[in-house]
This record gives sequence, structure tokens and C-alpha cells, in this order.
Amino acid sequence: MKRRYGEGSIFKRKDGRWSAQTYITLVDGSRKRVCFTDKKYETVKEKMRNAQDQEHRRIPYVKKDWKVSEYLDYWMSDVQPNRIRETTLRLYSGMIEKYIKPTLGNHKLSQLSAYEVRMAINTLEDRGCTARTRIECLKILSACLNCAMREELIYRNVAQLVEKPKYIKKETTIWTAEQASFFLNSIKNHPQYILFLLLLTYGMRRGEALGLRYCDIDFENGLIHIRQQISRVNGDIKARELKTANSRRTLPLVTNVRAALIKHAEKNNIVMSAFNPHTHFSTQGTVVISSAGTPLEPGNVIRCFTALLKGTGLPRIKIHAMRHTAATVLKELNVPVKDAQLILGHSDISTTLNIYQHGTPDSHRTAISAIEGRFFGESERTLQHTANSESIAV
Repeated sequence: MKRRYGEGSIFKRKDGRWSAQTYITLVDGSRKRVCFTDKKYETVKEKMRNAQDQEHRRIPYVKKDWKVSEYLDYWMSDVQPNRIRETTLRLYSGMIEKYIKPTLGNHKLSQLSAYEVRMAINTLEDRGCTARTRIECLKILSACLNCAMREELIYRNVAQLVEKPKYIKKETTIWTAEQASFFLNSIKNHPQYILFLLLLTYGMRRGEALGLRYCDIDFENGLIHIRQQISRVNGDIKARELKTANSRRTLPLVTNVRAALIKHAEKNNIVMSAFNPHTHFSTQGTVVISSAGTPLEPGNVIRCFTALLKGTGLPRIKIHAMRHTAATVLKELNVPVKDAQLILGHSDISTTLNIYQHGTPDSHRTAISAIEGRFFGESERTLQHTANSESIAV
């Protein structure tokens, strides 16, 4: 009986091995005949059937059988540098080399299964890795496999099928408005007072406050333009683009900040450059400077803050918690969430609501007192009114 088109053929070679041949479609759309060879008939038959099954489902055939480690290297060198920041790239690289490659690197990309990924995550747990580390590994692997799917090297992302380890995030410690005010008053004469004033008043990110220049401030119209950030990249302090498109924003220049900016310039003999909306990224002319007149080292901000906290009696918080503090104060002042999102420069309003705005004992007390008033205040008034009515009737 004559074979139909696309069925493929299996035959025995002169050297005693079996060969199976069939036609497949490559990623570029071209057609090619592939040949599978093995000592066992069942092996070549299964390989041919898998290729034909993939062909029927219109999944392109991949010429190169990548190992997971090989594709991770390609993804990090050719894909990610144009998409993520240098700091994130270094973080990913460290996680890949330390955790992902040792557990999954030798697996074939096309044959990677959810079971193998889950076992790798379990292995990391056995080695003492925290839940947060394991979740980050899954996140990086999933992003890499998504890229492989887009390039039609695999047809599903098995990392997304693996359940994330349970992780209870620690509650961020923040200050109340009164504590923030006390801190600012206690450091009013410190050289870096302006930095912490910006962080607490506007909820700026550390890099945004360090990157603010006098040419970004429109004193005439009372506006501050957040246009760049400063960070340490590969050993150098650089001015660079902001975290997201929404991070580029315009904020009102309030009275106290305006006065502090002018006083800071006079005290440090800074010539305030005129507002220029077209200035490119630069480390020159920043508001926050070191004692040498250069942009302040991001790492020194933490050391400075730790020293300033000593003796104040205030709860110890992280620098980034000042951003959380500003967001929560906005909530307590009943500022609409959309406005808070735009002030903080968040891409998604859910980030403002679910991560940065916190409940406080005072807001909880106000809420529960309101419930108490509804339960008992109105009930007592109703009972008193009823009792008075009965007395009149008698």
C-alpha cells in the first residue's frame, strides 16, 4: 500500500540502525526533511511521531535543541539589555548563575517540564533558600520561557504551571505625619536636610531626589519636573532615565520646599541654573550634593540617614519607607487615589493602593469609632426617645 503524503518513512540502514524521515516546517516558514536515527525501531518511530504531531498542531520545528543554560545566556546577552536597567540585569545574572543554572541548566529547553521546575524549586528549599529567593527564580525563569515562546522555540511556559512558594511579606514600618515632622525639624541645620525634605514631602524615589537639578525647577510657575534619576552603574555614578514612563511627572513647588531650595543654594554657594525643559541627562547642577560639591553617592544616603536617626527616638525605617509614609499621609488627607498615583509616579493605581498606602492605628480607631457610633450612639438615642414617649403617655 502506497504511503500518503506526510506519513513519513521508516527503514533499516545497512549499518543495522533504523532511520525515520518526515517533513517539518521551520520557524522561518520553510519546509525541510528531517531524519531520526537510532538502534531501536521504537525510538525513531516515536521521534518521528512527535515531530509529526508538532507539525499537525502547527508548532514550528526548532533546528537547535537548546539547553536551558544556553538559552538563559542568549536571553541575558541579546534580549534583556535593551529592556531592563543595569541594576536589574546584575540581579538577574546573579540569580541565574547561583540558583537556576545549577538546578536546571543541563535540561533541554524543549523538553523542560513543570515537574522538573517544581523539583528544582524544592531543591533550592532544601538548600536553605528563602521563599522570596525561590519566587524570584521562578519569575526570572518564567520571563525567559515567555521569550522562548515568542520565538516559537517552545509552545508553553512550564514555569507558570508551578505553584509559587508561600511567602508572607513583612509589613513595612512607616512614620506618622507627626514623626516625619519631628524628624525634619530635628535635622533642619544638617547639610542633607533638603534631600529628606524632598523624600518625605513628595514621596520621591531616592534616585529621583538625587537626580533633581535646579534646571528642572520652574520657580516662576512654581513647578518641579522629575526627569532623571541618579544611580551607581558598574562602579560609576550616572544620570539616567526614570524607572517608568509615569515616573516622569510635574509636581507643585510648595512654599516650604521653595524656601529650603533657595536657602540650600545660598548656603552651599550654588549658582541656581535657569529652568530648562530640554536639558539632557546630567550629573551636573544637582540640588543634592556631597561635601565635595559632586552628586551624592546613593549608598551614602543610607549611612547618613542611619546616623541622623540616632538619638531621635523615632522608629528605624528604611529610606524607601519615606515614600510609603508620604503615600499613607496622602491617604489620611483623603487625597483621591488617582492623584496620589500621579504624585508618586506609579504606573498602576493598584501599586499605590496595595503596596504604598498603609493603614494606621489612628485611621483604624476612626473607622471602628464610626462603627461604634452606628451601633450604640443611634441605638441609645432611639431607646431614650422611646422611653421619653412612654413617660409622656403615662
